[in-house]
Amino acid sequence: MSDGTERAPSLVADRYRLDERIGGGPMGEVWRGYDTRADWVVAVKVLGARAAGAATREVLRQHAQAVARVIHPNVAMVLDVGEHDGAPFLVMEFLTGLSLGEELAARGPMKIVEVCDLIGQAAAGLDAAHRAGVVHGRVDADSFRQAGSGVLKVVGFALDERAPVAPGSRYVAPERAGGEAAQAPGDVYALGCVLYELLCGRSPFEGGDATAPGGRPVPPGTIRREVPPELDRLVLAMLAEDPAQRPASGEAIRRSLAAIARPKPGLAGSPVTGVSLRDPGLHQGAAGAAGVSGGGPATVPGGVGGQGATEIFQAGGIGGPPPRAGDTAVFQAGDLEPEPPSSPNRKLILQLGIAVVVIAAVTIGMVMWAGSREEPPVAVSTPTAQATTAPTPTYTPEPSPSFEVTTGPGEDDEPDSLRETSVPKATLGDAIPPGGYATWLREFDEALMAQQSMGGINPKVAGKASDKIRKAARKYEQGQIDATLEQIADVYRELARAQAKGDMDGSGPASDFMRDWQVPAR
Repeated sequence: MSDGTERAPSLVADRYRLDERIGGGPMGEVWRGYDTRADWVVAVKVLGARAAGAATREVLRQHAQAVARVIHPNVAMVLDVGEHDGAPFLVMEFLTGLSLGEELAARGPMKIVEVCDLIGQAAAGLDAAHRAGVVHGRVDADSFRQAGSGVLKVVGFALDERAPVAPGSRYVAPERAGGEAAQAPGDVYALGCVLYELLCGRSPFEGGDATAPGGRPVPPGTIRREVPPELDRLVLAMLAEDPAQRPASGEAIRRSLAAIARPKPGLAGSPVTGVSLRDPGLHQGAAGAAGVSGGGPATVPGGVGGQGATEIFQAGGIGGPPPRAGDTAVFQAGDLEPEPPSSPNRKLILQLGIAVVVIAAVTIGMVMWAGSREEPPVAVSTPTAQATTAPTPTYTPEPSPSFEVTTGPGEDDEPDSLRETSVPKATLGDAIPPGGYATWLREFDEALMAQQSMGGINPKVAGKASDKIRKAARKYEQGQIDATLEQIADVYRELARAQAKGDMDGSGPASDFMRDWQVPAR
């Protein structure tokens, strides 16, 4: 189809009408289509003559199914995968916004905070794909497109990571240009090129003052002075020639960009960003050097020093050179001043004192008022004095909904169901969620990641639950409804155990989502 000699079918799989060609590549064409059954606009990628061989079609089909399993807010959702007249096709959500390439062409370099936000979303989407075992392989500025809501999503996954790259592409990593298959570090390298372009309006390898001796790109701050040193370090680490020196994951990139765009106030020294370029931490040698330096610098591969090294200074160290502007400060617990001890009973004592004063004043006032009245004397008995206390008003807060973990007989340590204290919307299996199970599973995964971003769940627990949600989505795609419900129930059980252990807050997007939808007891 992409060679111009084939004519795309007007209706794919007797369902998807092809209305307008909106893109193409070596393997096929992308069309704006219309789903005649669901009554909405979709994007349809139809593979062409290059996929004629049976073996090639099988590889592409398997890769397309792998892409379809990537469920993340920053990845364009694959709605359907199939074959039409022997050629594979994918149906994806149709995004109406501009790509980053189109934004750059229309506006030029963008604001620093906006760039950090956009590339952070792109990195999160790529990280989700990499965790699912899917490599993009063709990342460029047009591989990220905005939805109508403004959310940036990854699009255009290559369907064969072994396919040769286009010669002269400015987004190709050195190892990929050398003939190696596409890998996750190559996606990180290409994303670094996109980040450089959004900051400087030019490729990092255009020549002239854009490259240092040896062909290495100069820091973006050399071209655009308002770029902070921490962002210079991150960009050059992503563009490292050695894949092992690049940030190990998109999540590490996202966290660094978030810290650069919105640094936390109140900390002396520079933000700790270079430390988090490797995931989950520094190389052992670098970490050890930072821990024993006593104030001297330690080098971390992937920075912007003489050989691309990040210098880390021990905050509060004695001896050694003072840190420079933009250097990373590492704080030990002993460097922080302890908070002054507080008296938890001071407020209560003050309140009791005020209450006693008020009661005494009211009593004296009542006695004086009664004594001032002129009434005929009557014989009265002398009452026995009794100590009285004014009733203290109490406030009972409304109980907040929470999960209670219940166990089956003989299983005291293994909770097997959740009992909500609030009335759920419905029970899965008895009712179909709005939009169907695929939409519900995606929203559940998004709520889980939102709670993780708020620090309301252990990342390991969230990652394991997210993997099981994707497995449930695959079972649903295969028509295994009972297996889907069992997988969801298993996720609920694991998250209940996490709450019981303190690894997950009882409130938050994911906890609220689970309260709304009950799972059948299994």
